Amino acid sequence: MINKIVFTLACLITFNAAHAAEFSQQGQQVTVRHGEYKLHYDLNRGTGDLLWGNVPVIKTFRSTAQLSQASLDSAKAVGRSALWQKVKDPARGEGETLTLNNRFADGTTLTVRFWFFNDKSWLLSDMQVSAQKNLHVTKLTPISASFADIGEGGDKRIYTTPYSNNFDFGVAAVNHFGLSQNGTDRFANPDEPMVKFNGVSHWVTALFDNTNHHGLVAGAASVQKWKSSQLLGEAQQANGALSEFALYNWGGTQSGKQVSSDLFFIGYFNDYRDGLESYGKAYNQGEPRLNWQGAVPVGFNAFYSHDSYGKARDMYDITDYVAKNLKPLGYEYINMDGGFQPDGYPEGMKTFTDYVHKKGLKAGGYLTPFAIYENWLDLPVDDTGYSHRDACLHDEKGQLVKTYLGSYALDMSHPAAQYIVRRNIKNYLAWGYDYIKLDFLDMGLYEGKHHNPAVNGIQNYRIGMKIMRDEVLASGRPVFLNASIAPLLPAAFTHGRRAACDTSLGVANYSGIERQAFNSAASWWSNGTLYDYNDADMFLPEYIIQGNNRYGQLAAQRLATTVALGGGHWLVGDNLPFVDEDRSAWLENKALLKVAADGSAARPVSMNNFYHAGEHSPAMLVRKDDKGGVYVGLTNWQSKPQTLQLTPASLGLKAGSKWQITELYSGQSWQQKLGVVSYPLAGGATALLHFSKQSGVTIPVPDNLAQGKTITAGINSYELDLDKLTQFNQIVVKEPAPFAIRNYALAYQEGGAWHTLTRGFILGDKRTFSLPEMSARRLRVQFENHEGNLNAPEIEVYQHTTAVPAMHIVQESIAPGSERTDMQGEQQLMQTFTLQQPDLPKLDFWLFERYVDAVPGDNFRIQIVLLDSKGNPAQTLFSAALPPFNLPSRPAVYSLWPRLTGLDIHKRYALIFSSQGSTSQPTGKNSYSLWVSTNNPYANGELRHSVDNGKTWQTATNQDLLFALYSRAPFKSGVK
Repeated sequence: MINKIVFTLACLITFNAAHAAEFSQQGQQVTVRHGEYKLHYDLNRGTGDLLWGNVPVIKTFRSTAQLSQASLDSAKAVGRSALWQKVKDPARGEGETLTLNNRFADGTTLTVRFWFFNDKSWLLSDMQVSAQKNLHVTKLTPISASFADIGEGGDKRIYTTPYSNNFDFGVAAVNHFGLSQNGTDRFANPDEPMVKFNGVSHWVTALFDNTNHHGLVAGAASVQKWKSSQLLGEAQQANGALSEFALYNWGGTQSGKQVSSDLFFIGYFNDYRDGLESYGKAYNQGEPRLNWQGAVPVGFNAFYSHDSYGKARDMYDITDYVAKNLKPLGYEYINMDGGFQPDGYPEGMKTFTDYVHKKGLKAGGYLTPFAIYENWLDLPVDDTGYSHRDACLHDEKGQLVKTYLGSYALDMSHPAAQYIVRRNIKNYLAWGYDYIKLDFLDMGLYEGKHHNPAVNGIQNYRIGMKIMRDEVLASGRPVFLNASIAPLLPAAFTHGRRAACDTSLGVANYSGIERQAFNSAASWWSNGTLYDYNDADMFLPEYIIQGNNRYGQLAAQRLATTVALGGGHWLVGDNLPFVDEDRSAWLENKALLKVAADGSAARPVSMNNFYHAGEHSPAMLVRKDDKGGVYVGLTNWQSKPQTLQLTPASLGLKAGSKWQITELYSGQSWQQKLGVVSYPLAGGATALLHFSKQSGVTIPVPDNLAQGKTITAGINSYELDLDKLTQFNQIVVKEPAPFAIRNYALAYQEGGAWHTLTRGFILGDKRTFSLPEMSARRLRVQFENHEGNLNAPEIEVYQHTTAVPAMHIVQESIAPGSERTDMQGEQQLMQTFTLQQPDLPKLDFWLFERYVDAVPGDNFRIQIVLLDSKGNPAQTLFSAALPPFNLPSRPAVYSLWPRLTGLDIHKRYALIFSSQGSTSQPTGKNSYSLWVSTNNPYANGELRHSVDNGKTWQTATNQDLLFALYSRAPFKSGVK
């Protein structure tokens, strides 16, 4: 039988909904009028037209079916008839169906239905083929035409969606589709170059005008039996009609005397963006999404910070850090991700999740449910009597289907595969996870020779997803399910879905950040419709693990805007204790956190021809707040300055009304009567504006006290002369690309001597330093070395309130250095010290690597301990760890942010460095390395060495670690 459908749709366009659809037939000419729609069908020809008012939308469409040995075409039928029937459904109310029967000479029938519902601004279609004998069907196409258009328009474009988030959303001019990878099932060793786009959109598409926004939205209204796609053909001229347009089901073979399609959605909208949102709501009504009753996931994720080195000891430390510093701001989750290894938790995962829960936090896990790895193949599946090989999918030649990760795909029609998926999700639930990321779900979509031959790829996927969803629902507690590398549809199995591939992976000429941005912008409409929340991947304030290639401040801020407006996740993926204080300030920005935690996606004001034609991601995104205002994300993806024009229409606000406008990153705020707002952005810059009805205090842009002052280049230095003694509390250094300066020190001059304020490894495009109130005339940026072409930085000086915590160096151990590598395995190094102030917000040390043919087997671990009266560690106050990847090959200043307060200046403390799971080699090969001095530069402590995991310690005579200690205390008198 053809589908029985039950759902309700909302109309967001001008539409005459007072009457039901009207049917008329004159001879062989059938006409249905439904509001502004007119469907005309010629029973003589087996073709039809769809119009919106007087605008031809789809002309001369046919219906086709591809069988194993033949094809059916409504235009070639020997007989046709039309049937008009009333329908009534409790979910969608009353309506009518037009049934078109096409009979062929061999007795086969192709039936197409169109569904019209009272008060609904769209129509649905489905189809069926039937015969007295079994049919083997591979493709069903209810609408196939050589013309599709939207009427008048001066900037007509197509909008396409990808098969999974391994690939990308795209926009292109109707007459120039551009390039695409546009893959589907991805097998071993894929070769996916950017080639001319083939016009295939998966799941849903839109044909729209970017100026007047009129558009046609068409796609899958259900995904139960088949994969669902749309085929578009390039127009012959600019703003012309598409030369091809088809809605079709595909994927595997369906057999029987009756084979039916899934449902298809077609709607014409005054604003295609409203149409996409209506489409998402319509799909959700047909198969309701999995609702999440909790808050937006806000917390930490270990993938980009620790990768496969996210081991138990270090994740306990991160848990402590989040609980102490970020939990009060609403951070809840401690999530494992790709590279997660349960064997790195010798006490078991339940012990770890229990610890997380005792800290008042939630634990997140990572699972690739449809993947079987090579070394598992011949292992038994518990006591089922099957091996893992039995559970794998085979191709038509009987070979195992190998995926693009080198793993094998599960055949979910096999009982062993169902057992594996159910067992694994139940294990994760038993471990106590509150969030489970389901990754590489596209591996459940492969076509092949299934254990049950009636099952195809989409049905295989649904079987596995249903098992996991149902087990979570049966667990009796809230567990957030998030889908990644997953198809957009079906969408009933997880609470959230990743919008794009990993942020670390660019495509074509796009950086990973811009790729994430345009995919998130293009999928805004699925937020709150198909899924409760979208997932724009993680926010990386610095991307510490990338070493020399960590993010500049502008790049990281562009990502912050993307994720905050993405609609549903704020998971920080960086190594938190090592993130610079000006970036950490974003993590604690309450206004920014509110935007992210609201869980609503912002939609683009205008769709650039991104991806297909290589244009930039949309520059302006808008979403409503909960009090009648709006948030506006502005991003300049160009390298040169740009001024964006914000009109009342683009913001959805009334012209002439008064608004308080606040920029969330800087805190700048002002009141303005709304006309056209011109907002300038430097190259690569971003802003997040809040237009609020509530009046506030005006906070102007602070004056740059160094404006027009002279900067003089010296030997590895740049000096700023302010002309006179100047009071300030903030210094901003902006280094032009390629960000060559390494190991910098920012200092001020007093009494002819230079005093270091702060140190660091890389300045990048913008580095903000907050200081206690001070006065100086001369400032200097000194650096040890540079990599690449050196460009003079800008140095700006301010006196104003800032969210960046103020601090400065109060003690240093600085001298010519040499390396120490003896801190792996049972060996450890300890540097003792005392404090001049009762706080330790930050410290610096010099770290590098001596890798030859392998990286260390464990993280580089730093502990801060309190020493007892005998100089032995008595209490661990703080721990953090760095994975071995991308460390510099020569000494580099690494900053650590323990945020310790309430310390005792009369007691002794120590830094302990170790890597217990790494192999110690006498030559220092494949080791971490610290920079130390043999000139005894630090009088208040000493360097010690242990060869028995810290049980005993020996003093390294005249040696000290090179390091610096900071405090938030005011400067001593004489500095100010």
